[in-house]
Amino acid sequence: MILRRVISHVKAQNWTAVALDFLIVVMGVFMGIQVSNWNDARADHERSENYLSRIRADIERDRLELQDHQIFWGRVTKEGYAAIAYAETGELNGATDWETLRAFLHASQAWTFSFIDTTYAELRSAGELDLIADANLRSALADYYVAVVSRRGGGGHYGLLPAYREMVRGRTRADIMRYYWAACFRQGAGVQEFVDCPPPPETTGVKDVLEQIALDEEIIDALRYWVDTVAVAAELAEFDLARTDTLIDLVEAQ
Repeated sequence: MILRRVISHVKAQNWTAVALDFLIVVMGVFMGIQVSNWNDARADHERSENYLSRIRADIERDRLELQDHQIFWGRVTKEGYAAIAYAETGELNGATDWETLRAFLHASQAWTFSFIDTTYAELRSAGELDLIADANLRSALADYYVAVVSRRGGGGHYGLLPAYREMVRGRTRADIMRYYWAACFRQGAGVQEFVDCPPPPETTGVKDVLEQIALDEEIIDALRYWVDTVAVAAELAEFDLARTDTLIDLVEAQ
């Protein structure tokens, strides 16, 4: 319709009308582009908000689970140092034979931890990290997830399973181990809990098992290495918990 009007005005040499028609066409195209850009920007903003909300949820879950792991690792460290002290001095330091043997077994516990990077990995693989407009936040997230990879699984402090656990459990009498698992430790989906259980009933020879383990230099060397490793994991957790708090603040600021 516009084209027919332009042709009609040209034939009539009505140049003012031609100019107005041209202006109408240009404005129409411009407005169409602007509306399209606004729609694209709104869609990107909504996607960005969705991603940031999911990332915040991931980090919040990291923080809560890492707090639980830090408490767990602290208990393993405490039990391990108590066991080492007995092996090195022969002193019970107010504990019973059973409590000290239980410390050796508690110290064999390991709870691996992996950060949740599902949303960030999705953003990165889709090449859409630019949806996070704040450059400081993008940098902080990259540092968080890259640093995490070096500590999770593999040789990282958050993913180790100690040789000590196999060694000490393999040298503990079967009836004592069965009692330990039934009464002294609980575990389930996302939960691992130490129990200060009493001595196993109708079980003799606890002192003999304790002394046999404490005199095994290979076991004690492995325990020293493991306990120091877990202690470092607990310290790293403190550092990473502070990072999660900072990241949550940055995400909320968006």
